[in-house]
Amino acid sequence: METYKEAYRYLDNAKNILRTKAKKEGKFYDDAKYVRMACNTAYSGLLIALNDYFRQKGVKYPKPKGRRTQSTNVDFYKQNLAKINKTKLKEFNSAYNYLHLFGGYDGDLLVTTSKTGLDFAKSIIDWIDKQMK
Repeated sequence: METYKEAYRYLDNAKNILRTKAKKEGKFYDDAKYVRMACNTAYSGLLIALNDYFRQKGVKYPKPKGRRTQSTNVDFYKQNLAKINKTKLKEFNSAYNYLHLFGGYDGDLLVTTSKTGLDFAKSIIDWIDKQMK
């Protein structure tokens, strides 16, 4: 399953951005630009894994509305995870909050915010990887 390798690569890239560019000083990073970049990268990796998992499970995607590519609302992921595994739904909700909202939009500089989001994303990707073997 090459898709999971790609998802893990995104997580590794996110960690590398935080380690080398965000300039950690104690409990905080100094540069919100790189925190946003890293969190968005990790969240994208999570969605790559979920998209492949749902496709393999035969989940139907909503039709794109006037867009060149498919853009899926977060509710799609929540609704489908709720049908499959409630614990992973809770983890996804947290990953969404920490990575997409707090990190990706807000650029929260607290180190534990990014780390928590990365941990939830990795947990879900690990679970998907095991499910598909």
